[in-house]
Amino acid sequence: MTGQDVLRRALQLLGYTDSFGEPDGRNHAEVYKRALAVTEQLVCELCVQTGATLPAPLRSLREELPLPPHIVRGVLPYGVAMHLAAAEGDGDNQALFAALYDQKRTAMQRHLEHRTDRLPRGWDL
Repeated sequence: MTGQDVLRRALQLLGYTDSFGEPDGRNHAEVYKRALAVTEQLVCELCVQTGATLPAPLRSLREELPLPPHIVRGVLPYGVAMHLAAAEGDGDNQALFAALYDQKRTAMQRHLEHRTDRLPRGWDL
């Protein structure tokens, strides 16, 4: 998925759409100006959290994002929506998406952790 796909999904989640459910560029033009920086920042944050190497800076939202698809689709749009709502002064949406992003990021981290069996066995004593 590309940054444009993530931005489109975030705008739809925020309800910043026209009557057809498509992102509304006229009423929310400032959002598009911030989208690249917000997306790049969150990609870096999620790369660090997953242990992936940091990618080169994004030059365009048309680039493929260097994260696994389940993270790009399931986590990233919520973080982008959170930051864009905050930049727009939309406190209700910002609070909602901050909670959702934190929840999804935490769930993602749990899937990355590996637990080892540490209970003693009779033959280990």
